[in-house]
Amino acid sequence: MKIENQTQKFQEEALELLENAENKSEAILKVIQMAQEAKGEEIINELKKEEEKAKSDEQYAKTLNLRILNAEEKEFYQKLKDAKQTITFKQDDIIPTTIIDRTLDDIQKESKIMDLITFAPANVRKWITGGYTGVASWHGLTEELKGELEAAIDSLSVEDADLDAYLVIPKAISDLSLPFVDKFFNAILKEALILGIEDGYCNGNGQEEPIGIYKSIEKSVDGVHQDKTVNTDLTSFKPKAMAGAKKYLTKQGKRKIDKIYVVCNPNDEADYVAPAIYNDRGELIASYKNLEVVTSVKNPQGKAALVLPKKYTMGFSGFKVKKYDQTLALKNADLLVGNVYANGRADDDYVAYVFDVTKLEEYVPTVKTIEVVEGA
Repeated sequence: MKIENQTQKFQEEALELLENAENKSEAILKVIQMAQEAKGEEIINELKKEEEKAKSDEQYAKTLNLRILNAEEKEFYQKLKDAKQTITFKQDDIIPTTIIDRTLDDIQKESKIMDLITFAPANVRKWITGGYTGVASWHGLTEELKGELEAAIDSLSVEDADLDAYLVIPKAISDLSLPFVDKFFNAILKEALILGIEDGYCNGNGQEEPIGIYKSIEKSVDGVHQDKTVNTDLTSFKPKAMAGAKKYLTKQGKRKIDKIYVVCNPNDEADYVAPAIYNDRGELIASYKNLEVVTSVKNPQGKAALVLPKKYTMGFSGFKVKKYDQTLALKNADLLVGNVYANGRADDDYVAYVFDVTKLEEYVPTVKTIEVVEGA
């Protein structure tokens, strides 16, 4: 279920508030809060209609894919929809692992960035990451191979960073049965996490956050990982032009690559990537069939990356939730903060080849001319 746009009523109220307010800053903050409440109320109203229809239509109920909740999930959701409409969460209340794993599964279906990430199971605090899973040698394990293995195998410490997700819970959630509370919570948690994960994957600097693909794993100053060099020699996706980037991604021939993803900002996809990868009829150039474009609003404009899939690991552990009381009160909702230990990094610096996307040239088909000799 996707979160719909704000209702017409909200838009009218927000416009009136902004036009008549003496303090524009406070008015803008209030509109932001109203927007969040409107989103939540819209979902709740939709779910109420679904729940009512499902009571009398068994076939329709099956299409909703409602989950059978376990005891831990039921206890968590009962707190969420407390009859007194007050949040009863304590500092150490943790969202059940099963909810986190399912949310991550759903996120992977909605964000193509997730296709590039390997997710460690929820609540695993350390996870092995590296380019090698094993080696073979006809002459035993040499010192050179031992060195390669030691350099390649590393671990991701999930508890070195954390991610905050702000969740607006309408008080009307108390009107829903637990399976529909589950559906609501999945929708808002999913929306909050998608942008957070994409931001960490692209831009994280490694200081209490993931190491993004645009940062160097090997180069850091006081724990802050430095920007990778932005290459300016990639002007097209033709095989010869891609040679240098491909050799970089293979670590100079040490690993085999097949599919390559182009990660970029939506604006750059429109201005530079699409003209370089499609012909005038909007068809993917046949020789580029092993390239797939992935866009993210969190990808910085002006640069893009050629990325290998599943060579970046991200993990989550101990997702806690508590009431947030350091802001103006919401009239019809409560604001929760979901806090999770989360971290991520690529196997190595050669997983992503960073380049200046503005240097891409529009694809021009090669036209061959045949010289006709008169009298032949």
